[in-house]
Amino acid sequence: MHLSELVDIGELRGLCESFTAITGAVTAVLDLEGNVLVATGWQDICTQFHRVHSATCARCLESDTELARHLKEGDAYNVYQCKNGMVDVAVPITIAGEHMANFFTGQFFLGPPSKTFFMRQADEFGFDQSAYIGAMARAPIFSEQQVQSMMGFFTRLAKVMGEMGLARLRLQQANAQLQTSAAIIQSSEDAIIGNALDGTIQSWNAGAEKIFGYTACEAVGRPLQMLIPAERIDEELELVSRISRGERVNHFETTRRRKDGQMIHVSMSISPIVDEAGLVIGASKIARDVTQSKQVARTLQHRQIMLERTESMAHLASFEWEVASNIATWSPEMFLIFGRDPGQGVPNLEGQAELYTPESTHRLFDAVSQAVSDGIPYELELTAVRPNGEQRHCFIKGFPERDDSGRVVRLAGLVQDITERKRTDDIIQQLAYHDSLTHLPNRRLLKDRLQQAMTASSRSRLYGALMFLDLDNFKPLNDTNGHVAGDLLLVEATQRLKNCVRDMDTVARFGGDEFVIMISELAPDRDHSITQARTIAEKIREALSGPYHLMVKNSQGVETAIQHHCSASMGVALFLGHETSQDDLLKWADVAMYQAKEAGRNRVRFFQDP
Repeated sequence: MHLSELVDIGELRGLCESFTAITGAVTAVLDLEGNVLVATGWQDICTQFHRVHSATCARCLESDTELARHLKEGDAYNVYQCKNGMVDVAVPITIAGEHMANFFTGQFFLGPPSKTFFMRQADEFGFDQSAYIGAMARAPIFSEQQVQSMMGFFTRLAKVMGEMGLARLRLQQANAQLQTSAAIIQSSEDAIIGNALDGTIQSWNAGAEKIFGYTACEAVGRPLQMLIPAERIDEELELVSRISRGERVNHFETTRRRKDGQMIHVSMSISPIVDEAGLVIGASKIARDVTQSKQVARTLQHRQIMLERTESMAHLASFEWEVASNIATWSPEMFLIFGRDPGQGVPNLEGQAELYTPESTHRLFDAVSQAVSDGIPYELELTAVRPNGEQRHCFIKGFPERDDSGRVVRLAGLVQDITERKRTDDIIQQLAYHDSLTHLPNRRLLKDRLQQAMTASSRSRLYGALMFLDLDNFKPLNDTNGHVAGDLLLVEATQRLKNCVRDMDTVARFGGDEFVIMISELAPDRDHSITQARTIAEKIREALSGPYHLMVKNSQGVETAIQHHCSASMGVALFLGHETSQDDLLKWADVAMYQAKEAGRNRVRFFQDP
């Protein structure tokens, strides 16, 4: 089997595109034959430079080969530093224990890239230096923890999709086999046999020939006991006794022996044969070979068990609702999703209100009403409420079914518990837009908020300010007491920064000990705005200058109290609307910050327009 046979590649591509849009990471899914099934978001530095030049392309191929080699050797996860300076990652996609394909991401950095390295590389291979450095700057930066989280999520998702596809394929194959068996059963003819009370066979039709293997010439005149296993003789004597009393026996199941010795299951209906005087003189048997139908029933039972296990694995359940009777039926997984005791039964349409929040109930009823009146299928994300008050997120698809007149008589559908998926989405969103240590917005989210603030400034004509801040005397703390102490100081500095600004303002971690503060909605007058920004900046500077009391725990768990003094150098640049680009604004604030450092640190400097 190939991955493309088990997974909806279009849906997988859509997920990859969403993944790229959220994280900025490229994706590629390749089967083991090298066919590219999905590829999204490739970075300019690779498509316009590394994959174009023969020498750098050779390095790319070397990276691909090295990643594939490790996966072939059974590695569960492989990170490779390409000689072109980029980081590539590969993870195998394994379904039902079989390595089916590989998921790749890459063309990013695990830390701020060396501009000097890429400038030398531009000179070495004749790249336009400005365009090449610009492409480098557009490549994303991820931590190893972010990479592991994202890849772990996507691998699990691909695995679940593949296993659902495999289960679906096997179910279709089983259904096809069952349909074939059912067709054979429907085309079989019943055996019709007449016999005297002493068991002598008197009539034998073509159906009996087919079922028992004896021709009519071979059977008529011989005793019925030739079909009865020894252990069933007493059972037959009881049947003869009942027939002699004039009773009918309907749908009696037993076993019989064919001419070839094979034991078969039969379902019989037996009626007494009476003469003109009303005396019972024999029996008429209508026998049907149910051996195959019993096997089908066992197969159906097995398939039902497998379907229920599949539903349980995917947190996927099924339901049907009869419009006229207002009666619903649920698969077992439905009771688990809604936390409902099966002993309570299945609620009708009105009873569904107790399963969801009021808003979700209203949306469900509207969708069902439209489905019944117009025959329109529906897809909804609703919030379910379990009896213990726990809320679960559910994805629901409903399909109207019509009768011959075109009237909707039934709704069938699927319900999937997507609570964990939504939690994972939230985690990915957090990783994509926030710093993992301080939980502050990262560069990506800062740029988005800055864009919004500049647009709002265009409308209001109120100035805003961007402050670039670098902690003074931070490195000695790390060098002396380790990164744990540095991390504690950064967390404390974050809290002090947030206490100095409004909720509408943004404090972002730019990297290392650098922070950016965006202040919006200052005054319409530039001089007044400078005064306001200076007041805020001085407030921040003073807050950060206070002593830091840190409790650092060593590897043995022993805590040590550390007091550290750390000031801040700040650069400030004003903006009004989109008169200045984001890049220039950040650059100006950065320049002003370095002017503050050169002036002796622990100072605030404003950028003066060139």
